[in-house]
Amino acid sequence: MKKFLNIAGIGVVLLLGVWIYRILFPNDEKLIQQLLAEAAETAAVKPDENPLIKIAGANKLVGFFSPDAVLKMDVAGVDTRTLDNPEDLRQAVTAARASLQEAKFQLHEVQVNVGPDSQSATAQLVAFAYLNHSGDPLVQELKIQLKKIDRRWKISRVETVKTLGM
Repeated sequence: MKKFLNIAGIGVVLLLGVWIYRILFPNDEKLIQQLLAEAAETAAVKPDENPLIKIAGANKLVGFFSPDAVLKMDVAGVDTRTLDNPEDLRQAVTAARASLQEAKFQLHEVQVNVGPDSQSATAQLVAFAYLNHSGDPLVQELKIQLKKIDRRWKISRVETVKTLGM
């Protein structure tokens, strides 16, 4: 009985060690999911947000992107736009945040595939944008490419995915 308790105790300690290790050192897929969730939260605009806070939020949001990031957005009925340098991205994000009274973003069906080199990854997701107190969200499927820069994941390309209805 004592031998069984010792083995069970060792098993519990090993499981606890693995659990703590996974919390302290998440894998790349988990890091990317956290990055995307944080970017969506940063993109949000609260009602009556101070204009200076909106500008700071725009700068923080641009920080999630690599210096050579490309955004190719084709939203049906809204706009088609390609941004391919950091200043254009900063201006577009700042202008968008300034024109909104409120914005909330939710990411669903996030699927992450890390490349074999662990230096690149692709994420596919469905983004819901609730803008200016609208009950009906803008829904868009996105394909996001990421790359590791200085051991941190950065968004390097965002493209809308055209569906049959578009």
